[in-house]
Amino acid sequence: MLDEYLVGSIGQLHERARKLLGDISRELARKKHLIPEFHQLAQTCRNQVNSLVSDLQNLLTDPRFKRPNLQSIRLRAYKRIVAELDFIECVGVAALIRLIDEDRWMTKVVGEIKDEIGYPLIPPVVSCQSQAYFEAFPALNLLAVPQKEVHFLLHLPDLYHELAHFILTEKNNPAVEAYAQALGKSVMAARGHVAALLSKLGRGPRGLQPKFLAWDSSWVTAWGIELYCDLFGAFAVGPAYGWAHLHLCAKRGGDPFLVESTPDSTHPPDQARMVVVLEALCRLGYAKEAAEIEDRWESLLAYAGYKPHADYAICFPSALLKGFADDALAGYGRLGCKPSAPTSGCAIHSLLNEAWTQFWASPGKYAAWEKGKLASLFPGT
Repeated sequence: MLDEYLVGSIGQLHERARKLLGDISRELARKKHLIPEFHQLAQTCRNQVNSLVSDLQNLLTDPRFKRPNLQSIRLRAYKRIVAELDFIECVGVAALIRLIDEDRWMTKVVGEIKDEIGYPLIPPVVSCQSQAYFEAFPALNLLAVPQKEVHFLLHLPDLYHELAHFILTEKNNPAVEAYAQALGKSVMAARGHVAALLSKLGRGPRGLQPKFLAWDSSWVTAWGIELYCDLFGAFAVGPAYGWAHLHLCAKRGGDPFLVESTPDSTHPPDQARMVVVLEALCRLGYAKEAAEIEDRWESLLAYAGYKPHADYAICFPSALLKGFADDALAGYGRLGCKPSAPTSGCAIHSLLNEAWTQFWASPGKYAAWEKGKLASLFPGT
Protein backbone atom coordinates (compact mmCIF):
# COMPACT_ATOMS: atom_id res chain seq x y z
CA MET A 1 0.00 0.00 0.00
CA LEU A 2 2.69 2.49 0.99
CA ASP A 3 4.66 1.99 -2.23
CA GLU A 4 1.63 2.71 -4.37
CA TYR A 5 0.61 5.69 -2.29
CA LEU A 6 4.07 7.27 -2.39
CA VAL A 7 4.46 6.79 -6.13
CA GLY A 8 1.25 8.73 -6.73
CA SER A 9 1.67 11.34 -4.04
CA ILE A 10 5.34 12.07 -4.76
CA GLY A 11 4.53 12.43 -8.44
CA GLN A 12 1.99 15.08 -7.54
CA LEU A 13 4.42 16.81 -5.16
CA HIS A 14 7.02 16.88 -7.92
CA GLU A 15 4.58 18.78 -10.11
CA ARG A 16 3.86 21.13 -7.22
CA ALA A 17 7.58 21.78 -6.85
CA ARG A 18 7.88 22.49 -10.59
CA LYS A 19 5.10 25.08 -10.32
CA LEU A 20 6.83 26.73 -7.37
CA LEU A 21 10.12 26.92 -9.27
CA GLY A 22 8.28 28.35 -12.28
CA ASP A 23 6.61 30.99 -10.13
CA ILE A 24 9.97 32.03 -8.65
CA SER A 25 11.52 32.41 -12.12
CA ARG A 26 8.57 34.43 -13.37
CA GLU A 27 8.90 36.82 -10.44
CA LEU A 28 12.62 37.23 -11.17
CA ALA A 29 11.82 37.98 -14.83
CA ARG A 30 9.36 40.76 -14.03
CA LYS A 31 11.18 44.02 -14.64
CA LYS A 32 11.93 45.92 -11.42
CA HIS A 33 9.48 43.78 -9.44
CA LEU A 34 11.88 42.02 -7.10
CA ILE A 35 14.26 44.48 -5.52
CA PRO A 36 17.83 43.11 -5.28
CA GLU A 37 17.46 42.25 -1.60
CA PHE A 38 14.85 39.63 -2.54
CA HIS A 39 17.09 37.86 -5.05
CA GLN A 40 18.80 35.93 -2.26
CA LEU A 41 15.41 34.76 -0.95
CA ALA A 42 14.48 33.60 -4.46
CA GLN A 43 17.69 31.59 -4.78
CA THR A 44 17.31 30.11 -1.29
CA CYS A 45 13.77 28.95 -2.11
CA ARG A 46 14.94 27.43 -5.41
CA ASN A 47 17.77 25.56 -3.73
CA GLN A 48 15.56 24.22 -0.96
CA VAL A 49 12.78 23.12 -3.31
CA ASN A 50 15.26 21.25 -5.51
CA SER A 51 16.82 19.62 -2.46
CA LEU A 52 13.41 18.43 -1.26
CA VAL A 53 12.56 17.04 -4.70
CA SER A 54 15.76 15.00 -4.50
CA ASP A 55 14.78 13.79 -1.03
CA LEU A 56 11.37 12.73 -2.33
CA GLN A 57 12.93 10.77 -5.17
CA ASN A 58 15.17 8.99 -2.69
CA LEU A 59 12.10 7.71 -0.89
CA LEU A 60 11.17 5.90 -4.10
CA THR A 61 14.57 4.80 -5.36
CA ASP A 62 16.82 4.20 -2.34
CA PRO A 63 17.02 0.41 -1.86
CA ARG A 64 17.09 0.81 1.91
CA PHE A 65 13.52 2.07 1.84
CA LYS A 66 12.36 -1.25 0.36
CA ARG A 67 12.98 -3.02 3.65
CA PRO A 68 9.74 -3.78 5.55
CA ASN A 69 11.23 -2.74 8.88
CA LEU A 70 11.99 0.79 7.56
CA GLN A 71 8.52 1.68 6.31
CA SER A 72 7.59 3.67 9.41
CA ILE A 73 10.81 5.68 9.03
CA ARG A 74 10.05 6.16 5.35
CA LEU A 75 6.59 7.51 6.14
CA ARG A 76 7.96 9.92 8.76
CA ALA A 77 10.56 11.16 6.28
CA TYR A 78 7.79 11.75 3.74
CA LYS A 79 5.77 13.78 6.24
CA ARG A 80 8.85 15.87 7.13
CA ILE A 81 9.54 16.66 3.47
CA VAL A 82 5.90 17.64 2.88
CA ALA A 83 6.00 19.97 5.90
CA GLU A 84 9.20 21.62 4.66
CA LEU A 85 7.79 22.06 1.16
CA ASP A 86 4.63 23.59 2.63
CA PHE A 87 6.77 26.00 4.65
CA ILE A 88 8.70 27.18 1.59
CA GLU A 89 5.48 27.63 -0.39
CA CYS A 90 3.50 29.40 2.33
CA VAL A 91 6.31 31.60 3.66
CA GLY A 92 9.20 31.99 1.23
CA VAL A 93 7.52 31.78 -2.17
CA ALA A 94 4.47 33.67 -0.91
CA ALA A 95 6.77 36.55 0.06
CA LEU A 96 8.12 36.62 -3.49
CA ILE A 97 4.90 36.42 -5.49
CA ARG A 98 2.95 38.80 -3.25
CA LEU A 99 5.63 41.46 -2.94
CA ILE A 100 4.06 44.85 -2.22
CA ASP A 101 5.34 48.36 -1.52
CA GLU A 102 5.10 47.78 2.24
CA ASP A 103 7.62 44.93 1.89
CA ARG A 104 10.04 47.20 0.05
CA TRP A 105 9.68 49.99 2.61
CA MET A 106 10.11 47.70 5.60
CA THR A 107 13.10 45.96 4.01
CA LYS A 108 14.63 49.40 3.55
CA VAL A 109 14.06 50.17 7.24
CA VAL A 110 15.79 46.95 8.30
CA GLY A 111 18.67 47.75 5.97
CA GLU A 112 19.05 51.16 7.60
CA ILE A 113 18.97 49.57 11.06
CA LYS A 114 21.76 47.25 9.92
CA ASP A 115 23.90 50.25 8.94
CA GLU A 116 23.07 52.19 12.11
CA ILE A 117 24.04 49.53 14.61
CA GLY A 118 26.70 47.70 12.60
CA TYR A 119 24.64 44.51 12.38
CA PRO A 120 27.14 41.80 11.42
CA LEU A 121 24.94 39.69 9.09
CA ILE A 122 23.18 40.19 5.77
CA PRO A 123 19.94 41.83 6.89
CA PRO A 124 16.79 39.78 6.26
CA VAL A 125 14.18 40.86 3.78
CA VAL A 126 10.77 41.67 5.21
CA SER A 127 7.39 40.35 4.17
CA CYS A 128 4.35 42.18 5.49
CA GLN A 129 2.13 39.12 5.53
CA SER A 130 2.48 37.74 9.04
CA GLN A 131 -0.64 36.45 10.74
CA ALA A 132 1.13 36.18 14.12
CA TYR A 133 2.82 39.48 14.94
CA PHE A 134 6.58 39.66 14.19
CA GLU A 135 8.29 36.40 13.15
CA ALA A 136 11.85 35.49 12.15
CA PHE A 137 12.62 32.74 9.64
CA PRO A 138 16.41 32.38 9.70
CA ALA A 139 16.44 29.47 7.22
CA LEU A 140 15.12 31.89 4.58
CA ASN A 141 16.73 35.06 5.96
CA LEU A 142 13.18 36.41 6.07
CA LEU A 143 11.36 38.48 8.66
CA ALA A 144 7.56 38.70 8.65
CA VAL A 145 5.43 41.48 10.13
CA PRO A 146 1.70 42.30 9.92
CA GLN A 147 0.69 43.82 6.61
CA LYS A 148 0.14 47.41 7.74
CA GLU A 149 2.89 47.64 10.35
CA VAL A 150 5.01 49.93 8.18
CA HIS A 151 2.33 52.60 8.58
CA PHE A 152 2.87 52.76 12.35
CA LEU A 153 5.89 53.25 14.59
CA LEU A 154 5.16 52.07 18.11
CA HIS A 155 5.78 48.35 17.55
CA LEU A 156 8.76 48.74 15.22
CA PRO A 157 11.37 48.47 18.01
CA ASP A 158 10.50 44.76 17.99
CA LEU A 159 12.37 44.53 14.68
CA TYR A 160 15.57 44.60 16.74
CA HIS A 161 14.38 41.61 18.78
CA GLU A 162 13.79 39.62 15.61
CA LEU A 163 17.20 40.56 14.20
CA ALA A 164 18.78 38.96 17.26
CA HIS A 165 17.18 35.62 16.35
CA PHE A 166 19.26 35.53 13.17
CA ILE A 167 22.42 36.14 15.20
CA LEU A 168 21.61 33.37 17.67
CA THR A 169 20.86 30.80 14.96
CA GLU A 170 23.99 31.58 12.93
CA LYS A 171 26.53 28.74 12.98
CA ASN A 172 30.32 28.69 12.60
CA ASN A 173 30.59 32.46 12.25
CA PRO A 174 33.16 34.11 14.53
CA ALA A 175 31.62 37.52 13.85
CA VAL A 176 28.56 36.67 15.96
CA GLU A 177 29.63 33.84 18.24
CA ALA A 178 30.34 36.17 21.19
CA TYR A 179 26.64 36.80 21.72
CA ALA A 180 25.80 33.09 21.53
CA GLN A 181 28.61 32.35 23.97
CA ALA A 182 27.21 34.91 26.40
CA LEU A 183 23.81 33.26 26.05
CA GLY A 184 25.37 29.90 26.83
CA LYS A 185 26.92 31.32 30.00
CA SER A 186 23.60 32.79 31.14
CA VAL A 187 21.67 29.61 30.41
CA MET A 188 24.19 27.57 32.38
CA ALA A 189 23.60 29.88 35.35
CA ALA A 190 19.84 29.41 34.98
CA ARG A 191 20.21 25.64 34.77
CA GLY A 192 22.46 25.74 37.81
CA HIS A 193 19.68 27.54 39.66
CA VAL A 194 17.19 24.83 38.63
CA ALA A 195 19.67 22.12 39.62
CA ALA A 196 19.87 23.66 43.07
CA LEU A 197 16.08 23.57 43.30
CA LEU A 198 16.08 19.91 42.33
CA SER A 199 18.77 19.07 44.86
CA LYS A 200 16.67 20.56 47.66
CA LEU A 201 13.91 18.06 46.92
CA GLY A 202 16.15 15.41 48.45
CA ARG A 203 14.32 12.27 49.45
CA GLY A 204 11.06 14.09 50.06
CA PRO A 205 7.99 14.28 47.81
CA ARG A 206 8.90 14.33 44.13
CA GLY A 207 5.82 16.18 42.93
CA LEU A 208 7.83 19.27 41.99
CA GLN A 209 10.42 17.40 39.97
CA PRO A 210 8.54 17.35 36.62
CA LYS A 211 7.94 21.09 36.88
CA PHE A 212 11.60 21.87 37.61
CA LEU A 213 12.74 19.59 34.79
CA ALA A 214 10.37 21.40 32.42
CA TRP A 215 11.90 24.70 33.49
CA ASP A 216 15.37 23.33 32.81
CA SER A 217 14.32 22.29 29.32
CA SER A 218 12.66 25.65 28.64
CA TRP A 219 15.80 27.59 29.60
CA VAL A 220 17.70 25.69 26.92
CA THR A 221 15.13 25.68 24.13
CA ALA A 222 13.35 29.02 24.48
CA TRP A 223 13.56 31.25 27.54
CA GLY A 224 17.22 32.13 27.32
CA ILE A 225 16.98 32.87 23.61
CA GLU A 226 13.95 35.14 24.01
CA LEU A 227 15.53 37.08 26.88
CA TYR A 228 18.69 37.60 24.85
CA CYS A 229 16.64 38.86 21.90
CA ASP A 230 14.92 41.30 24.28
CA LEU A 231 18.27 42.41 25.64
CA PHE A 232 19.63 42.92 22.12
CA GLY A 233 16.62 45.11 21.34
CA ALA A 234 17.11 47.20 24.47
CA PHE A 235 20.84 47.60 23.87
CA ALA A 236 20.29 48.59 20.23
CA VAL A 237 17.29 50.95 20.32
CA GLY A 238 17.11 51.96 24.00
CA PRO A 239 13.93 53.08 25.80
CA ALA A 240 11.76 52.60 22.72
CA TYR A 241 12.17 48.86 23.17
CA GLY A 242 10.90 48.96 26.75
CA TRP A 243 7.88 50.99 25.71
CA ALA A 244 7.20 48.61 22.81
CA HIS A 245 7.21 45.66 25.21
CA LEU A 246 4.70 47.41 27.46
CA HIS A 247 2.60 48.23 24.39
CA LEU A 248 2.61 44.62 23.19
CA CYS A 249 1.67 43.26 26.61
CA ALA A 250 -1.13 45.80 27.05
CA LYS A 251 -2.66 44.77 23.72
CA ARG A 252 -1.96 41.04 23.54
CA GLY A 253 -0.38 39.81 26.75
CA GLY A 254 -1.78 37.49 29.39
CA ASP A 255 -0.68 36.99 32.97
CA PRO A 256 2.90 38.39 33.01
CA PHE A 257 3.88 36.29 36.04
CA LEU A 258 2.69 32.94 34.68
CA VAL A 259 5.53 30.43 34.49
CA GLU A 260 4.70 27.70 32.00
CA SER A 261 5.69 24.27 33.26
CA THR A 262 5.62 22.31 30.03
CA PRO A 263 8.70 21.43 27.98
CA ASP A 264 7.23 23.12 24.89
CA SER A 265 7.04 26.60 26.44
CA THR A 266 8.07 29.21 23.85
CA HIS A 267 8.52 32.39 25.92
CA PRO A 268 9.38 33.32 29.49
CA PRO A 269 6.88 35.39 31.51
CA ASP A 270 6.48 38.99 30.34
CA GLN A 271 7.49 40.24 33.79
CA ALA A 272 10.90 38.57 33.44
CA ARG A 273 11.25 40.05 29.98
CA MET A 274 10.48 43.52 31.27
CA VAL A 275 12.93 43.12 34.15
CA VAL A 276 15.85 42.30 31.85
CA VAL A 277 14.93 45.18 29.53
CA LEU A 278 14.93 47.64 32.43
CA GLU A 279 18.24 46.23 33.64
CA ALA A 280 19.67 46.74 30.16
CA LEU A 281 18.47 50.34 30.00
CA CYS A 282 20.02 51.14 33.36
CA ARG A 283 23.35 49.75 32.16
CA LEU A 284 23.22 52.10 29.18
CA GLY A 285 22.60 55.17 31.35
CA TYR A 286 18.82 55.31 30.89
CA ALA A 287 17.96 55.00 34.58
CA LYS A 288 15.41 57.83 34.41
CA GLU A 289 13.68 56.37 31.38
CA ALA A 290 13.72 52.89 32.92
CA ALA A 291 12.03 54.24 36.04
CA GLU A 292 9.30 55.86 33.91
CA ILE A 293 8.69 52.62 32.02
CA GLU A 294 8.63 50.62 35.25
CA ASP A 295 6.14 53.02 36.83
CA ARG A 296 3.71 52.73 33.92
CA TRP A 297 4.29 48.97 33.74
CA GLU A 298 3.34 48.54 37.39
CA SER A 299 0.25 50.67 36.84
CA LEU A 300 -0.76 48.49 33.91
CA LEU A 301 -0.38 45.34 36.02
CA ALA A 302 -2.41 46.90 38.83
CA TYR A 303 -5.25 47.85 36.45
CA ALA A 304 -5.32 44.30 35.10
CA GLY A 305 -5.19 42.80 38.58
CA TYR A 306 -2.06 40.74 38.03
CA LYS A 307 0.02 39.72 41.04
CA PRO A 308 3.23 37.69 41.36
CA HIS A 309 2.94 33.91 41.58
CA ALA A 310 5.08 31.83 43.90
CA ASP A 311 6.52 30.01 40.88
CA TYR A 312 7.69 33.27 39.35
CA ALA A 313 9.81 34.25 42.35
CA ILE A 314 11.28 30.74 42.51
CA CYS A 315 12.09 30.44 38.82
CA PHE A 316 13.22 34.01 38.05
CA PRO A 317 15.13 35.45 41.02
CA SER A 318 16.33 39.02 40.55
CA ALA A 319 20.00 38.09 40.77
CA LEU A 320 19.64 35.62 37.91
CA LEU A 321 18.00 38.17 35.62
CA LYS A 322 20.63 40.79 36.48
CA GLY A 323 23.26 38.25 35.52
CA PHE A 324 21.57 37.82 32.16
CA ALA A 325 21.77 41.58 31.56
CA ASP A 326 25.46 41.69 32.53
CA ASP A 327 26.42 38.71 30.35
CA ALA A 328 24.40 39.96 27.38
CA LEU A 329 25.90 43.44 27.54
CA ALA A 330 29.39 41.96 27.45
CA GLY A 331 28.42 39.77 24.50
CA TYR A 332 26.79 42.68 22.69
CA GLY A 333 29.97 44.70 23.11
CA ARG A 334 32.06 41.91 21.59
CA LEU A 335 29.71 41.82 18.60
CA GLY A 336 30.84 45.33 17.80
CA CYS A 337 27.27 46.59 17.49
CA LYS A 338 26.59 50.20 18.39
CA PRO A 339 24.72 50.61 21.69
CA SER A 340 21.84 53.01 22.08
CA ALA A 341 22.59 56.53 23.28
CA PRO A 342 20.39 59.62 23.61
CA THR A 343 22.45 61.44 21.00
CA SER A 344 23.03 58.52 18.66
CA GLY A 345 22.56 60.55 15.50
CA CYS A 346 20.91 57.52 13.87
CA ALA A 347 17.69 58.26 12.01
CA ILE A 348 15.67 55.10 12.74
CA HIS A 349 16.84 54.94 16.36
CA SER A 350 15.93 58.58 16.90
CA LEU A 351 12.58 58.24 15.14
CA LEU A 352 11.42 55.26 17.21
CA ASN A 353 12.38 56.91 20.48
CA GLU A 354 10.86 60.21 19.39
CA ALA A 355 7.62 58.41 18.59
CA TRP A 356 7.26 57.19 22.17
CA THR A 357 8.17 60.61 23.54
CA GLN A 358 5.44 62.14 21.40
CA PHE A 359 2.96 59.44 22.38
CA TRP A 360 3.26 60.17 26.11
CA ALA A 361 3.60 63.94 25.69
CA SER A 362 0.36 64.27 23.75
CA PRO A 363 -1.58 61.01 23.34
CA GLY A 364 -4.54 62.68 21.66
CA LYS A 365 -2.37 64.23 18.94
CA TYR A 366 -0.06 61.28 18.45
CA ALA A 367 -1.85 59.61 15.52
CA ALA A 368 -1.73 62.80 13.44
CA TRP A 369 1.94 63.35 14.30
CA GLU A 370 2.78 59.78 13.31
CA LYS A 371 0.93 60.01 10.02
CA GLY A 372 2.77 63.18 9.08
CA LYS A 373 6.14 61.79 10.05
CA LEU A 374 5.66 58.60 8.03
CA ALA A 375 4.40 60.51 4.97
CA SER A 376 7.73 62.30 4.83
CA LEU A 377 9.67 59.02 5.10
CA PHE A 378 7.58 56.83 2.80
CA PRO A 379 5.61 58.86 0.24
CA GLY A 380 2.35 57.11 -0.42
CA THR A 381 1.86 55.69 3.06
